[in-house]
Amino acid sequence: MKNRWVSGLLYALTGSVIMLMVSILLGGEPYWNGIIGFLRGGFTYGAFFRPVMEKKMKSK
Repeated sequence: MKNRWVSGLLYALTGSVIMLMVSILLGGEPYWNGIIGFLRGGFTYGAFFRPVMEKKMKSK
């Protein structure tokens, strides 16, 4: 279970940092709604969806 939380936090951090850099490069100032969305989406993917998908791929 601990591995799922670490993975979720890693994906959340990575996605939000990338979104921060892209929003600064393209718009000149951070787009906070997008950054928060990538933070939530990255955590959801890393903690919940990715482990299920990996389990399905291993069974094939």
